[in-house]
Amino acid sequence: MLITHGPPFGILDKENVLAEHMGCVQLNKAIQRNKPRPHVFGHIHGGRGREEGPNGTQCVNCAVLQTNKLYPPMVAEIEAAETA
Repeated sequence: MLITHGPPFGILDKENVLAEHMGCVQLNKAIQRNKPRPHVFGHIHGGRGREEGPNGTQCVNCAVLQTNKLYPPMVAEIEAAETA
């Protein structure tokens, strides 16, 4: 599991559909290398939602406030990893 303040570049990292991507390129590369199962973040309020990222990582932008609108908390379920 990876929890960061902001998003990786290109994944739920835009304030609106016309905005530029504001996520972190290095974070995106780290996700590709380390393959966390879920990645939870916020910061870019307009990017709230869920999306599949690199290597199948489930990315969740759980920001709760956008332009005077308060969203309810998000729930993310994580399946147990298989053991060898």
